[in-house]
Amino acid sequence: MMMKKSLIILFVLMLLAATHFSVSYGGSVGVAIPTDISETIDPHRATGALTFEILYNIYEGLLQVDQDGNLVGLLATDWTISEDGLNYEFKLKEGVTFHDGTPFTSEDVQFTYERIMDPATGYAKASNYKVIQEIKTPDAYTVQFSLIKPYSPFLALVSKIHILPSYSDANFDLECVGTGPFYLMEWKRDSYLHLHRFEAYHTPGVPYLDEAYFKVIPDENSRFMSLQTGVVDVIPRIDQSFMSRIESDRAIKYVRAPMNLVQFMAINNKQTPLDDLRIRQALHYAIDRELLIEFVAEGLARPLNTHMTLMSPYAVDYDKYPYNPEKAMELLEKAGYGFGDLELTIALPQPYEFHQRTGEVIAQMLEAVGIKIKLQIVEWGTWISDVYNGRKYDMTIIGIEGEPDPYIYLDRFYSYASRNFTNVSSEAIDGWLDRLAVESDFEIRKELVSNVLKELADSAASVWLMEPDEIVALRNNVMGWTIYPVYVDSLKDIWIQE
Repeated sequence: MMMKKSLIILFVLMLLAATHFSVSYGGSVGVAIPTDISETIDPHRATGALTFEILYNIYEGLLQVDQDGNLVGLLATDWTISEDGLNYEFKLKEGVTFHDGTPFTSEDVQFTYERIMDPATGYAKASNYKVIQEIKTPDAYTVQFSLIKPYSPFLALVSKIHILPSYSDANFDLECVGTGPFYLMEWKRDSYLHLHRFEAYHTPGVPYLDEAYFKVIPDENSRFMSLQTGVVDVIPRIDQSFMSRIESDRAIKYVRAPMNLVQFMAINNKQTPLDDLRIRQALHYAIDRELLIEFVAEGLARPLNTHMTLMSPYAVDYDKYPYNPEKAMELLEKAGYGFGDLELTIALPQPYEFHQRTGEVIAQMLEAVGIKIKLQIVEWGTWISDVYNGRKYDMTIIGIEGEPDPYIYLDRFYSYASRNFTNVSSEAIDGWLDRLAVESDFEIRKELVSNVLKELADSAASVWLMEPDEIVALRNNVMGWTIYPVYVDSLKDIWIQE
């Protein structure tokens, strides 16, 4: 029996050794992106998901989300929480340097958190961190946070903050100085972002690549042709409509997993006539999610009926509005609109073909019940300024990526939240979110989340559509790509097979 166990252990060690030695160092990878970063690359001022996909390779936080959705240490090696939930202490990893060669210390952590809480910085989620009462740095590798009240999502929020150096005079809108596995060598506007391997990275042995280019290729067909011809090596989140073409090309492969993203048709709840519950309910009844998934996602998605990904342990099955076009027309008539009398506009963000195609199919479904639809393609920067921040729209289709804690996924629905671009206003939701923020018991938190999700559905605040699969198309020699349950393009473990 002992001999058998020894042979098994020897085999496993040989397998691991073979895997290790098969990894190749060097080389370059081209990653296709649909648009350039249209804003700042300051990690505390940026808002677009694409920005953070790239910055993930340059900046790091104290904690990170692993591929299973767990919070694990990154720049922090371990942490402790006081029994009353008011004090958090983080021990920092020693021997870490920023890209300019200066050491990372607790001073940088304190500077970073004070910076995001400063209104002058313009950090979009600064309100989440007002719970911090004091930050202390008893030594170079210890940081202590004192909170004004227990705050359950605090560790998840810590994982989202990229650490900046406290001493630097860099213009972070245009320059990057982080501790990540790559540093930004060049940003050529509307063309590419060139990342280079950071030789002094604090995790031995990685990254494997010498460099990577995030190449701006706006047209989706052009992106795919670039993959086929080797101009790029990876297309993250390629549209499902390309699956048959991927499978028929022997030079290309794919990685697929649930995207951990809620796609929904956001409704401006304060925009006339969408401030009428009957109109919003009619929109719900008019949409056939199953057919939408078949037409738009090639069947590679799952229908949603609340604002929570199905991967989450807090997901709720609450199908309040099953497909019923007759009911939709009945509600429109009660609201005073005959067939063809109501006209609405759906703003579709320009770089996202998937959302655009979703809008095209939904427009046909809504027109079938007598709602005239105007589709408006909106450049991404304009979408951020006019739709997201300005709230000047009827409806829009967008995706919201999953978060490591349900509170920071749902706190956008506070009546006063700056991110509440759907203009939801509910004292009940405000109260449940307040309780969710301080509650640590899982079952109680799950009930509070369920209350919020059901209230949003009952009020038809938006139309939740689907959670699509994430499909990454790659050249066959690109190895090690991992899909994480957060919106990132991680290059640290990528290598090129010779």
